[in-house]
Amino acid sequence: MKKKILVLFSIATLLFACNSNNKVTSNRFPQVLTLIQRQIPGYEGQFILDSIASDQGQDVFEIESVNDKIVLRGNCPVAVASAFQWYLKYVCNCQISQAGMNINLPKNLPMVKTKIRQVNQHELRYFLNYCTFNYTTSFWDWKDWEKELDWMAMNGINLALAINGSEEVWQNTMKSLNFSDEDIASFIPGPCYQAWWLMSNLEGWGGPVSQTWIKSRTVLQKQILARMKEFGIEPVFQGFFAMVPTTFKKKFPDAKVFSGGDWCGYPRPDVVDPNDPMFKKAANVFYKEQEKLFGKAKFYGGDLFHEGGNKKGVDLTKCASIVQKSMQNHAPGSKWVLQGWMNNPEDSLLAGLNKEQTLIIDLFCESFPSWKTRGGMKGFPFIWATINNFGGRNGLYGKLDSAVLNLSEARNLKNLGGIGVIPEGIKVNPLVFEFFFELAWHKELPKPAEWIKGYIASRYGKPNANCEKAWAIFLNTIYNIPVKYDEPQNIICSRPSLDIIHSAPWGFYDIRYKQKDFIKGLDYFMACANEYSNSDAYLYDLVDFTRQALLGEIQITYKNIVESYKNKDLNGLEKYSKKFIELAEAEEKILSTRPEFLLGNWIDKARKIAETDKEKDLFEQNARMLITTWGYAEQHEILNDYAHREWAGLISDFYLPRWKLFLEYLQNNLAGKNSKLPDFKVWEEEWTKKKNSFTTQTVGNTIDLSRKIYSEMINK
Repeated sequence: MKKKILVLFSIATLLFACNSNNKVTSNRFPQVLTLIQRQIPGYEGQFILDSIASDQGQDVFEIESVNDKIVLRGNCPVAVASAFQWYLKYVCNCQISQAGMNINLPKNLPMVKTKIRQVNQHELRYFLNYCTFNYTTSFWDWKDWEKELDWMAMNGINLALAINGSEEVWQNTMKSLNFSDEDIASFIPGPCYQAWWLMSNLEGWGGPVSQTWIKSRTVLQKQILARMKEFGIEPVFQGFFAMVPTTFKKKFPDAKVFSGGDWCGYPRPDVVDPNDPMFKKAANVFYKEQEKLFGKAKFYGGDLFHEGGNKKGVDLTKCASIVQKSMQNHAPGSKWVLQGWMNNPEDSLLAGLNKEQTLIIDLFCESFPSWKTRGGMKGFPFIWATINNFGGRNGLYGKLDSAVLNLSEARNLKNLGGIGVIPEGIKVNPLVFEFFFELAWHKELPKPAEWIKGYIASRYGKPNANCEKAWAIFLNTIYNIPVKYDEPQNIICSRPSLDIIHSAPWGFYDIRYKQKDFIKGLDYFMACANEYSNSDAYLYDLVDFTRQALLGEIQITYKNIVESYKNKDLNGLEKYSKKFIELAEAEEKILSTRPEFLLGNWIDKARKIAETDKEKDLFEQNARMLITTWGYAEQHEILNDYAHREWAGLISDFYLPRWKLFLEYLQNNLAGKNSKLPDFKVWEEEWTKKKNSFTTQTVGNTIDLSRKIYSEMINK
């Protein structure tokens, strides 16, 4: 009897402890526990996940050790997942990243010395750009998305664009409106052009796609949405904002339809006048079909006249009002998510909107914050965001000091709704993603120079004096680019000429820092190689920094080529042409040591996700076009090399052969031989239609190659 009483007393004591301030009950967040199991298999038993109340309405997490267990508490799944990431970074010196990993855990996880509590300063943490769905995720399957969704939850993201599966929504909408299969096929684009279709920039390009592909995107979207729901991440669905196929006016000749005009040489879809009865009919069908497949959402995206378009005869204020009311009829209380980009959304459009039912994503806040130039965004709720990169290009750059300064000012605005990262591509430039999403958890925004010390320890496994010296230089070079510039672009990725301004349209190729300073940073970074040789993240960064140093050397060599040719110095031209080729070949070699920089993986995924041989060829053509010509004919001239990549395979098979043709042409001219400038446009388009294969296997030792390149080609 005494034994029973003692047992009951022990249970009662335990229950009391579990409900005290240090409560440790059971695993209240099974979805986060399975996330932990996926990320660090075998360690999930060392965690206890518990719930706490929000902090004055804000997300919050706590981390502490109780009875040899790691206790992660939070008010929601995303908060607890963020606690897990924070524990890995700041207690274990580990990092789960999109680009390079550092997971090196002891058998028994380290205990937390002092309880950690972090309160998020922003209600919403937004992620993804329409363009991300093509520049990076065109050929992703569920395995890829599952990893990304885990990373999103661990980085505190609770609002994300979710547009996979839009193909079947539109297919069913058009079928319900009695469009032919041919009309539908000519409207839905290929796998690499969904983003610009849904932004009303083009239709049908890169298609037609099969029914199997359309259905597979629907299945994928359902898997994504189910996981987002588990984590509590709100999806942003595609809204109906009056975009219709160009065949709409033929199908409904009595409807008032505006021609969409052109976008970068592409005919845009048309716009049905929201005042016309056909708008209401089409909108109702669209939302009904979307709801059948995916349910309803609290947020809907889509921009009237994104990046231009024909507005002649359009009452933008009235149209916007009707579009928003249509959304409200379908999903009362939902918000229309608009992109704050260039002059979008126009003042006349905003004049027709209900502020409480609108959310603007201010895309470029670290450089050109619209909220500053537009009077605090005219009182509309907005997300302070960074676009981070264009075209998914992998040049390194950032504006960390500028970002901290601008975000600090924005936090004084009552209509600031949250923070976001809106990259055109992901799995590049990892520092920027880690930094921006962590800012949300800091009441006092950290100074980059101080924050970087913790980043070094978590990214590579431990602090290192040489690494800190390296990163001090990186912060003042590549991560302190002047506000009006983007990343420096590699000349090797440019269509060859003697008067290159940029490799991609709307950018600059010039580096905006001293090359010798960056090289000194690389020297310090390489000095850590022996200590960090087992860190996957270090090896990734070593490739990236070596590539960036080569970018600067290639730029200098290009200028020497131009000068030699203009001075009719054949010997100089031959000398610098040889060096240019050697630098490009060196870059190919260092990139070949990492899977993230292999063209073969991009094309391999494109072919594997398709079903038939015909579709495999179409998808490969999509994959090749997007990162080189972008399109054909007029679009080729406007967007050529916009989404260029410094990838092994692409350098050796596309960029370098293109340059060799040009350098040979220059040398022949100076030597007095009859020489004709190659027709690069024809040559480039022929390349996009090829089917030659590229390796998916890495080659070479990163550290050895980096040291060799540094000593032989960079530090001369």
